[in-house]
Amino acid sequence: MGTGQANVTGGGREAAYRAVLAVLRGRGFASGVLRGAGLAGHELALANEIALGTVRHAMTIECVLAALARYEPRRTPGEVRAVLLTAAYQVIWMDRVPVFAAVDEAVAQARGHAGQRAAGMVNAVLRRLSAAVAERRVPWRRLDPAQVRVNWGESCAFAKPVLPDPDGPGLLVRHLAAATSERPARYQELVVCHGADVAEQIAWASQAVPVVVLHRNRLRIDPQAFEERIREDFGAGAVVCEDVAYLGSRAHLGESPMFSDGLAFVQDTTAHGAAELVGAQPGERVLDWCAAPGGKSVAMALAMGDEGEVVAADASAERLALVRENADRLGLRSIRTVTGSGAAGLGGELFDAALVDVPCSNTGVLARRPEARLGYAKEKLAALLGVQQKLIEQASQHVRLGGRLVYSTCSLEPEENEGVVARFLEAQPHWRLESQATTLPVWGPQPSNWRDGGYAARLIHGVV
Repeated sequence: MGTGQANVTGGGREAAYRAVLAVLRGRGFASGVLRGAGLAGHELALANEIALGTVRHAMTIECVLAALARYEPRRTPGEVRAVLLTAAYQVIWMDRVPVFAAVDEAVAQARGHAGQRAAGMVNAVLRRLSAAVAERRVPWRRLDPAQVRVNWGESCAFAKPVLPDPDGPGLLVRHLAAATSERPARYQELVVCHGADVAEQIAWASQAVPVVVLHRNRLRIDPQAFEERIREDFGAGAVVCEDVAYLGSRAHLGESPMFSDGLAFVQDTTAHGAAELVGAQPGERVLDWCAAPGGKSVAMALAMGDEGEVVAADASAERLALVRENADRLGLRSIRTVTGSGAAGLGGELFDAALVDVPCSNTGVLARRPEARLGYAKEKLAALLGVQQKLIEQASQHVRLGGRLVYSTCSLEPEENEGVVARFLEAQPHWRLESQATTLPVWGPQPSNWRDGGYAARLIHGVV
């Protein structure tokens, strides 16, 4: 959770407001809205920080506002709600933005989007918020209801409690849910599934700003030169561990010569682990089912030394263009793209191995996809299970006897992880499970402490 700059322009704030409004109305992803906003450079980066930060901490912000002023989210028009949330995010999390600038801009936005009466209401709520801030940065104390955590070790301190009191039967869950921007019922599910300590770890990691993880293109640069180029492009703050570099959330890959030269690719270590689980070998033919945007195709092609073939299949031609773009930038010739749903474009082709990374609830990567928290529901999860079951069955039909199939998700939910694999094995007795594991999201004081959450299972088709 970083701090912002003082020179956020009106354009950046307006774009962030529109992105947050779209998310609140269930009409898109914040990052997608911002891509079409016509912003560039630092203005785009700051708009991204405001929009994604607001969505990431929306439930915490609304708890704070309700504790300080007459604010009821369900009775507040969407336009006013989006203005209030984006302004409050700046006041609490972006300590280099002057409070008066965030408040004045929010009042003007409310007037322009919802009228003078709304502007008065926004002014009153934000003045209450501003007056209640005791210190914008103090050392964070766990379970302090007068503090809102803003990064690993710091919080914004208020003159009165703004989060539920953690003391008392059942109150700890309410406090931690509000502190980590989670619904109490969902937080309780995490406690039941993982225990209190691990549930808290998951919840805190899920509200943090994710780091950028770069992997070395082993075909183009050696480890020593990789570290040197990382230092040149991203400074001494980057953490390099063998073939992986961990960068702060403000890293601008578009301004990095080493990235544009194809010396590295972006992929979290958890996703990379799923690709490595395939065990792709030089000369093999490997299928990447649901391949876009192509990070796992790239990882498998590099594991094969670019010798053999990786077929990247996806139903979206537009998203497959990203796979081709990645492969070309990295100089990989072994990746072939195939567009189509089901078996279209592949016919009866068989492969030595296949990877199927399915659409899921994204509960392991809420830090990267904060909109998924607001849209999470058991009904939506149930609808995904049928899609996941179909995709693993389709991918399995293209694996030769003795071949491997890796099923992976960005989810922590047993229903779409172990449950899907168990149902597949029950219906396909000629397959066996070799290994499976769920990785929990982790956050820490150093970029290298980071990892996303997810699940991966490796299955074997019959016997060799």
